[in-house]
Amino acid sequence: MLSLLRYLIALLLCWLLLFLLQQTCFLFFEPVWTRALDGAALSSSYWHALPMDLSAACYFTLPVLLLCLPLLWKEMRWARKAIKVILIVLVIASAFINVCDIALFRAWGTKVNHKALSYLIYPEEVFLTAAGVRPGQLVVVFLAQCAVAWFLFSRIDHKRAFMGGPIWQGGTAVALFPLLLLTGMRGGWQEFPIDRSWSYHSVHPVLNLGALNGAWNVIVLLAEPPEIEANPYVYMPTEEAERIFIELHTDGKGARDSILHTPRPNVMLVLLESWTADVVGVLGGDSGVTPGFDRLAKDGMLFTNFYSTGFRTEQGLCAILSAFPSQPKTTIIRQYGKFDRLPSIVNGLDSAGYTSTYWYAGDLAFANQRAYLETIGFDVLHDENSFPIERRTDWGAFDEELFAFHLGSTSDAKEPFFHTVMTATSHEPFDAPVQEGFSGTEDPQRYRNSVHYTDRTLAAFIDSCRTMPWWDRTLVIIVADHGHYLPHNLGSHSAERHRIPFLITGGALRTELRGTTNSTFGCHVDIAASLLGQLGLPAEQFAWSKDLFRNDSHFAYWTFDDGFGIANAQQTVVWDNMGKRVLQLRDSTAREALNSDAVHKGKALEQVLLDRYIELSQ
Repeated sequence: MLSLLRYLIALLLCWLLLFLLQQTCFLFFEPVWTRALDGAALSSSYWHALPMDLSAACYFTLPVLLLCLPLLWKEMRWARKAIKVILIVLVIASAFINVCDIALFRAWGTKVNHKALSYLIYPEEVFLTAAGVRPGQLVVVFLAQCAVAWFLFSRIDHKRAFMGGPIWQGGTAVALFPLLLLTGMRGGWQEFPIDRSWSYHSVHPVLNLGALNGAWNVIVLLAEPPEIEANPYVYMPTEEAERIFIELHTDGKGARDSILHTPRPNVMLVLLESWTADVVGVLGGDSGVTPGFDRLAKDGMLFTNFYSTGFRTEQGLCAILSAFPSQPKTTIIRQYGKFDRLPSIVNGLDSAGYTSTYWYAGDLAFANQRAYLETIGFDVLHDENSFPIERRTDWGAFDEELFAFHLGSTSDAKEPFFHTVMTATSHEPFDAPVQEGFSGTEDPQRYRNSVHYTDRTLAAFIDSCRTMPWWDRTLVIIVADHGHYLPHNLGSHSAERHRIPFLITGGALRTELRGTTNSTFGCHVDIAASLLGQLGLPAEQFAWSKDLFRNDSHFAYWTFDDGFGIANAQQTVVWDNMGKRVLQLRDSTAREALNSDAVHKGKALEQVLLDRYIELSQ
């Protein structure tokens, strides 16, 4: 047993050394990639690579272990030979993947992905793509890696005997060693297994991709469904769909209403986890659930017809910060090579001298959030690992601890700043052990209870912000990341499920606008153009975003698993793609021509959305 353990450890160390060499080849193949980076940044890339390198090493060692286990009781020559063949094949495959990654990064700025794999059926095009990356040098890198691997693995005694010792030791090895390797493959016993976001730690793509183990990446690619390559929602000629899209997103000709008393205020964006308008009293929801928000609305501008574009946090993030709508059947934040091409509010504010910080009560590794937030330019990211936590739910720290951490670290914040604070306590399964006056164990009451808790702590947080030196120069935007089917068990297609609170307040808001409501229809993607417009910054790169403060025809648009909804002052229509039918109308007495026009516009938007989504990786 101990002999086998030493053998496995030796294999893992050899793989880790080989992966270290491969990362070095990737980072320094073209000196210009890392010339402007300092030693600390490069060291960080190597450090972030370790977990994924270890995971890949465990993947490669597992088949060897399975062949070694029978050798604990009987020596078999064929098993020894099979182990050598497996090691040779894996070394060659790993080195080949590495040189492909180098070529792809130079040509496309990415590593191997589904699009690259699809090109394998066109070997001539693949060769032409790699031709500009000096194939001779790639061959040298490939052969050098194979030679180093041969040297490393030849230092191991592959003929050592594993037999001998008590029977219980063999049984322990059979039970324990595969479990240890499976744990390593998963990245540990944390709630979410290792994923690509673990390697994303920098605003420099070469460092992020350098930390992404190429072999691990390909293993995961082979297990993932291929990316969408053809638009499944083609309802009309492309020219017609684009014409409708342009008509719907043309800038208003009227003057922009100003809501600020200072031209370049600080901006604080507070994202409320899973809040739906159905529990917000001032929006006609259940009374008594959000008394704090209702009070804050008396000192701000409340939008009464605002919608989320999706139904998950990662969808809301991309829609709010990059003004890219949620998509049916897929999520852009999970697609490397797409989300990193999106524009962002963060970069727009950065160009105007803003510093940006993101606070989250949970784990940013989930759903590629860290990778996305790093890529779009946040200067600092904080999550549950940034501060001591006294109380937590399954999703992270209690919101009051997150708010306290924000206040404690911003008393002397550099201005102007852009702060984003994302809550977590009201995330399902709503297990926060707090008593907020909504007794019962059924889900609707648990949901109300957790929202009421966040509401109470939110109001206290804003009250504390009023005492901060930067308050009078700060615009505060409070909006939900998405709605929820609770507390009234709404269907996934329901328009009400997507209606959410959206409040603008803060010391920088003009006095005469406090306590007002705005009935303009809008959704997440409109925040970008509306905010940048108030700051006098360009917003042309946000093609899906409309300025809510211009006199124009406004609308809200959202998607669900296989359908969409569109709403404006005249009508709300929800369409089912699979059933090819209208699922919901706000006004059932409206003229059929009005309903048909809304459906036609929604189809055009969905068609353009998937076209743009596909184009992002081309």
